[in-house]
Amino acid sequence: MLLKHVLIKLSLNVNIHMKVKRNARLAAVQVIFQYYFSKSDIKKIIKDFSNLNKDFCNERDKSYDKKLFEKIVLGVCDNQKKIKLLIEENLSKNWFYDRVDPTMRSIISLGVYELSFCINTPHNVIINEYVSIAGLFFNKTHTGFVNGILDNISKIIRENEGN
Repeated sequence: MLLKHVLIKLSLNVNIHMKVKRNARLAAVQVIFQYYFSKSDIKKIIKDFSNLNKDFCNERDKSYDKKLFEKIVLGVCDNQKKIKLLIEENLSKNWFYDRVDPTMRSIISLGVYELSFCINTPHNVIINEYVSIAGLFFNKTHTGFVNGILDNISKIIRENEGN
């Protein structure tokens, strides 16, 4: 096989791998939003989400990394107090945690969890992923808000990782 074809195939596999991770993060936003909104048992929400989206997520371009999905969803739930405190400490004086849109709160919480506990993923990748996801729901002003909060928190959490 020509090197060019190998590189193209490798590039496609990397892009698929990145898309599967992004889909896991996007699915996690939906589940965390439901958890914050309903305060139901997170394992039941995950099960309901998985059952509801079984056929949809089996399509190649819509599949998601189930291990990453469960890790970050359960991680946010298990570390909710720490995550909330970090977010509160990085909001401007005129903002309160409960005033933040629930979808945005879900996005930021997942980003904070990954910055705190997924140390093998570079901070800039995590921030870019969640800013991109925020762009699916919000305008540029709001994505800038997500970027600013996650960037500030990453400087605190990952002080030794070149910011």
